[in-house]
Amino acid sequence: MKMKKIISASLLLFVFFGCSSNNQVLLNLDTAKKLVQHYYESGEFDKECSIAIENAKSEILKLKVNNKSLVVFDIDETALSNYQHTKEIGFGYVYSLWEKWLEKADAKAIPETRKFYDWLIKNNIHVAFISGRYAENYNATLKNLYDQGYTKFDTLITRTNLTAKIPAAEWKAIEREKFARKGYNIIACIGDQWSDMVGGYTGIKIKLPNYLYIIE
Repeated sequence: MKMKKIISASLLLFVFFGCSSNNQVLLNLDTAKKLVQHYYESGEFDKECSIAIENAKSEILKLKVNNKSLVVFDIDETALSNYQHTKEIGFGYVYSLWEKWLEKADAKAIPETRKFYDWLIKNNIHVAFISGRYAENYNATLKNLYDQGYTKFDTLITRTNLTAKIPAAEWKAIEREKFARKGYNIIACIGDQWSDMVGGYTGIKIKLPNYLYIIE
């Protein structure tokens, strides 16, 4: 993904500090990183994902699904976790290292998302992936998805040179509209960024937590 990222530790800083007149204190960067690490490795992340997904499943069960019902998935920090890579580089972002990581196709499935995917497939609901990754990462991404058990889906859509400068939210909305024009009924979107699910054709919005970065 060729994008700007703001690291989780920095996000925590914004939570814990402000002007001195507000009697708030600045959080040490190392402390912030440890908090993020604890969140992901203590089971809290998986717990929050489970709650979000189970709530969504309850809502989906209320819908009248048909053979054109579709759920749109984001990939990074939604279907696949890049936590291992982010931790290895000290909770930062280096574009060249990120590209090498993507080509390794070694990201692990997020367990609760994979369970949700399996549930959708079992219930004959279509799945499609829309990712901010680029065309040059397509083959590695496809391999990574297959290796992690995401073996049945309608399509994988990545960025191209023509769509590179379109804001994420706008671009993903455009791609979802294309599905609707083909006759799909998008019943839900799942992602870790609000840009994954704003605009039209979203259905139920399933927002997963992400304390590693935000997309501007």
